[in-house]
Amino acid sequence: MVPRLLDGKSLPRRGGEKSLVAQFEIVTEAFLELFELLEEYAPIWNTEQHHKRALNARRILQANPSHALGSERHRASQPCE
Repeated sequence: MVPRLLDGKSLPRRGGEKSLVAQFEIVTEAFLELFELLEEYAPIWNTEQHHKRALNARRILQANPSHALGSERHRASQPCE
């Protein structure tokens, strides 16, 4: 069985660094979407410790230029100031 993303795309199976970059972009995009959902709905079980860990992870992902797809989607979802 080939793992599939929610949008129907399949994950790359092999292929060296290009495959790793593609996989990293998929993980980054998913994390940023989940982060936004947690921020928006703030479930009771999402403690301050969870929130801080997620913020640190988001900062790390956004500082890494190899995840351009995820950062562009994240910036597009932010309200204009």
